[in-house]
Amino acid sequence: MPSTPPNPDLFLARRAAKGDPAAWDQVIELYGERIYNLALRFTGQTAEAEDLTQDIFLKLYRQLDRYRGDVPLMAWALRLSRNLCIDRYRHLRSRHFGQTLGEETLAVLAAEGDPQRHYQQAENRRLVHRALAKMSDGQAMVVMLRDLQGFTYEEMATYFEVPIGTVKSRLNRARQQLVTILGGLVDDSNVSTSQDSDPAQVLSC
Repeated sequence: MPSTPPNPDLFLARRAAKGDPAAWDQVIELYGERIYNLALRFTGQTAEAEDLTQDIFLKLYRQLDRYRGDVPLMAWALRLSRNLCIDRYRHLRSRHFGQTLGEETLAVLAAEGDPQRHYQQAENRRLVHRALAKMSDGQAMVVMLRDLQGFTYEEMATYFEVPIGTVKSRLNRARQQLVTILGGLVDDSNVSTSQDSDPAQVLSC
């Protein structure tokens, strides 16, 4: 009978859960940047994102002993972060975080090259975030995770605790809703509002 191959994620989680500082440092090294980027998408502000990242890792550390290795450790961490992200997102969306993110992005990018091009990029980002703020929490989150953060369908299925097919159908509906809302926000801008518009392309233009 063939032996079960070792699970590196489970091995790492068990070491970290037992208090091995090197293992915990490895967890942070492997997932810290991605968790922070996720937090930044949900908050739109660096200080808020740093606080949310700390909260996520604190929760992960406290619950590592419950990890069983049935899903990738990153996906499991995403599942743990869900309620924290949702709560912070709901708290901040009323403060128009998309506009703040656009201004911060504009300030950074304008110093790096062509101000006009970067201005248009920042304006496009701002429009997308304004549109996301008008969507329901669930629709906004599925777009942010897939199109703005690049999560796989498998990771999103773990995050939302639904089948991959459900993730895809939710994403399709959310994209259509986003395009519809964008159509009401733009007049002469370069943001496409066709039914084939891709939010990820809007942000990378």
